[in-house]
Amino acid sequence: MNASATETGVQQPTLEQLDGWCEQALSAPDSETRTEAERRLRYFFPTFSETLAEAEGSYGVSSGHERVMAVFPQIKGAADAAQLMTWFLHQTTKVFSLTYIVRRLRTLVLNHLGVLTDEQKSELRAGLFATIQEKAADMPAFVVDDMARTLALVVMFTWFDQPEAREVVEAVVSSTTAGQHATLGLQVLRAFVEQFNRELPARYIARQRRVVVAFRDRQLRSVFEAGLAAMRRGLAAGDAGREELSRALRLQSECLGFDFIGLAPDEASDDAVAIQVPSAWKDTLQTEDFLDPYFDGYARCGPPVSSQFVEVLVLLASVRRSFYAETARTAFVRRMARGIAEILRGAVGLEDVENYHHVCRLLSRFRSIHTLVEIEEAPEYRELLAATAQFTATGLGLWEWSPNSTAPLLAFWAKVAATHDTRDDSNTQVAGDVISQTLPRVIGDYLRAMVMATARAQAGDLADSPLADTDALLETMASVASIARSAYERCAPVILQLLRDMASEYEAQTGAVGALEERLAWPIYAVALCVGARQPYRSQPEDDRSDADMFATALELDRLVQQRSQSPPSEAFEMAFLQLLVSFRASYVGEQGSRVSGVFTRLAELVGLADAAAVLDLIVQRLLLNLRRWPAPSPVVRRSLQMFHDLTAGYVAVRQAAALDSSSLLLANHASEHFHFLRHVDEYKLRALYYAGLARLLFADSARVPARFAEFVAPWSQLADALLPAPDEQLVQDAVRPRLLRLLRDVRGFLTAIASRPNYLRVFDWLCPARMPLVQRCVRMSVDVHVQIAALKLLAELVYNRTQRLNFDVSSPNGILLFRDASEAICAYGTAVLSSDAAVRDVYKDRYKGVAVCFTILTRLLAGKYVAIGVMPLYGDPALERAYAMVLDLLLRFPVADVIAYPKLGRATMTMLEALLGRPNVDLVNLSESAYAQIMRLCVEAFDHAETAVSSAACSVVDSLLSAAIEDSDRPAALPALVRGRPDVSRFLLSTILNIVLFEDRPNDWSFSRPLFCLIALEHDFALQYSAQIVQYQPPERRDALVAALKDLFSATPFELTSANRDAFTQALSQYRRCATANNLILMVPTTQTLGAPVDILKQDDASAAAAQDEGEAAMAE
Repeated sequence: MNASATETGVQQPTLEQLDGWCEQALSAPDSETRTEAERRLRYFFPTFSETLAEAEGSYGVSSGHERVMAVFPQIKGAADAAQLMTWFLHQTTKVFSLTYIVRRLRTLVLNHLGVLTDEQKSELRAGLFATIQEKAADMPAFVVDDMARTLALVVMFTWFDQPEAREVVEAVVSSTTAGQHATLGLQVLRAFVEQFNRELPARYIARQRRVVVAFRDRQLRSVFEAGLAAMRRGLAAGDAGREELSRALRLQSECLGFDFIGLAPDEASDDAVAIQVPSAWKDTLQTEDFLDPYFDGYARCGPPVSSQFVEVLVLLASVRRSFYAETARTAFVRRMARGIAEILRGAVGLEDVENYHHVCRLLSRFRSIHTLVEIEEAPEYRELLAATAQFTATGLGLWEWSPNSTAPLLAFWAKVAATHDTRDDSNTQVAGDVISQTLPRVIGDYLRAMVMATARAQAGDLADSPLADTDALLETMASVASIARSAYERCAPVILQLLRDMASEYEAQTGAVGALEERLAWPIYAVALCVGARQPYRSQPEDDRSDADMFATALELDRLVQQRSQSPPSEAFEMAFLQLLVSFRASYVGEQGSRVSGVFTRLAELVGLADAAAVLDLIVQRLLLNLRRWPAPSPVVRRSLQMFHDLTAGYVAVRQAAALDSSSLLLANHASEHFHFLRHVDEYKLRALYYAGLARLLFADSARVPARFAEFVAPWSQLADALLPAPDEQLVQDAVRPRLLRLLRDVRGFLTAIASRPNYLRVFDWLCPARMPLVQRCVRMSVDVHVQIAALKLLAELVYNRTQRLNFDVSSPNGILLFRDASEAICAYGTAVLSSDAAVRDVYKDRYKGVAVCFTILTRLLAGKYVAIGVMPLYGDPALERAYAMVLDLLLRFPVADVIAYPKLGRATMTMLEALLGRPNVDLVNLSESAYAQIMRLCVEAFDHAETAVSSAACSVVDSLLSAAIEDSDRPAALPALVRGRPDVSRFLLSTILNIVLFEDRPNDWSFSRPLFCLIALEHDFALQYSAQIVQYQPPERRDALVAALKDLFSATPFELTSANRDAFTQALSQYRRCATANNLILMVPTTQTLGAPVDILKQDDASAAAAQDEGEAAMAE
């Protein structure tokens, strides 16, 4: 920093002060200190990409409506900021300072490098390069990586403009050959490749892709070859070359993991995706001894370098098969198979867990990409399979040592099994005998290993049981099932024998059997996944008989477990058995169940299950048993209820289930106290699943509905009729309150599953009007917020016109009556909330949750369109006016920040306002000035909501209000006068939306374009003035392009509220977006040092004005 800064009166900070602020910004324990430090650093090191909120909170910010951020007087633009950051990076030695400033410089480069001159870009690039070379030895590796990635960004954005930018990569490649910067060069190259391969924000994608393709075609191969040369040097140097060897391998991994085909890299992608290395690399990868250094290096070097060798081998094994010519592919596969077999036979390096895991990945990836058909008859193939079989037998017993390695091992054998023809089981030329013997052994070894691991976990020798993660278990078991199904005649007996052996052990066990029950889950899971993996078009009759044998054995074991267990059995066993029922139903009891006869013939012989109906009845009875025996909340209860829900979800399935005697018995005793979960008042989601399934069962057979419905609701009727005459004091008593809550929540859950109008009307007629007073009394019970919420949610479901179920007859008054009841509930709850002065422990649960439900009720009333609300004021019905007045009063009384801070409340509020103020409902709303201002404040806050749907709803609210105010002359004078009487509100909205459109990249530009069009029509001059002010604060290099883009936007269409004009403006805004992306028009936040000369956005030069006049005259003549 020079002395000129002090002439402005601003105190120049010392290097120590800047270092201190950087440390506070990254490590201060309290947020206030961090915020203050960041505010000061933004002042001295602006990126011109701060949000307007950050600008308003910056150090020394100017006041006024322009929202100008104050910056250090020495900084006149992005070039000065970049120069100051580069200077500080060169001066400081503190890690916090280097970390913080490099990240800010990266943001500046990403957004505003384009405004720098070629000379300034070259200076920035040279400065960063020099800083890396001079200070890398004293900087942590992650700081060097950050700085190198920032340099890579500069190189990327100047790749085509400045040829010397490409020379940076060549210079770094040259530095890796020898000298003091060789290892540093490898690290920088890896950071370069990583940055080029990292996806940038959407507006840079097209530009980045061009550079990445050029880098891939011209430079990436030389970078990879530099890594190869460094690896060979490191191997030759022995221990002295360890660091160089490690960085060379990391560089190779980054190069091989490059995005060769132009898709965004995805770390969660399938592990078997082939790497699309370009054909130009053939001379590099298809040399005769290319793989030798990797296997030799793995054998010679210890961890962690040895694991890096295997990582590179994994990537090399993933190179697409078509990359190699036939001869070269055979040689590659043969050498890879031989190298892997040598590692496995000698257990080379496998005592290290990282090496072990990567070797497992290497097996899986190698077999997934290469079918190995090239070496099927070669000795290497047999050696590989034999060595892998022995390795698998040993490795499966080491589950607790490397749990994540089991899945790739099983995936290897699943791929082998998928391509193996059982007719080759005895063919030694293609190792058929090895495969046929290994597959059943893999199944048995895995299951026995998991049983033993579970036993060790029960004994406390393992921290985690393999049964703990059900999702991972099912994923791994899917590979087991795939292996088994490929050779079912050999593998199914292994599973069946293990199941019978463990069942015999269980039967012979005396004393406590809980631990053994848990271990029994493994063979049950194996049977379940094997049955579920059945493919009807490939399954043979003998396979179905095997399924029947295993299923019958599992049923016999389950009966034995249920007989011996005085209490519920092991949770793991129960979850496994439920999975078996799910799998068997999916494979044999679907719509195709009647066409599957072989399995039921065998089941009838073994356990007496002659058809699909018998199995389905067994499933329902088991689910009911679980609901009776297991306490809630419990995973078994949740899973059982989910299965019951699924049983009743399909058109065919629900009719099959409804025909069962067990279902009829359940419908007649649905409120049984024997179901433990029904005793828990707070388990609403479980009750909802239960009663939704019961509703579908009840209405499945329309001929039996009238008699069944009356019987079904009888327990509810008795309870409701008994509570109706009771005084309010009795309803809140501990003996009554749970019963009342259960009633409200059960009826609501029952209603959620009703989709047809006749079925809904049955419930409606049962509830209204006889029992609706009880619901209204519950809403008024301010002493118990839980009862209030339950009653309001029941009303919200009752007024919900799902699938047009509320379309009453034209002559029916039910719609009006329902609206009155809902309006009364909204007013009652709102009055209770507004008048309450009791202490609030949880403002959301005690206040806002009920308010959100009230807003939802009103939204559904208006959106349902089954009530002609427009006629209600004509005959003096106050229900509509009272409901509107109450929701507006609630909006006025609660802080705007609170309404938006709670996601559910914010979502309900904006959805309600969208329905309330939409056309034509807005004509019926009597808005006061305070309500209008509050609604607009809510919308402004909602513009920044995390959910796009909420911000879009806010845009719709603004658009509806302003359109109603300025569109038609015959509207009531109150709303137009209200809008025009508050120009401050309109201008604040206009500036806010313009800032969003111009400075941010939102996914819902279409939504923002609608209110912006209305605001410009209302405040056209202010819109031009504000836009001109924004342009004034932009760098001179961008002003002309920005003025041209804004001119096209403002002159695209007349600002008259017609559909055609709105659509034209939206298209013009999209065109502005495309223009801004193509020309890199990323706007800088206004600062005190970047104000330029005034501009006139719509000003035309003489030639364009004359041309426009001639066009106008020609159009008039026509």
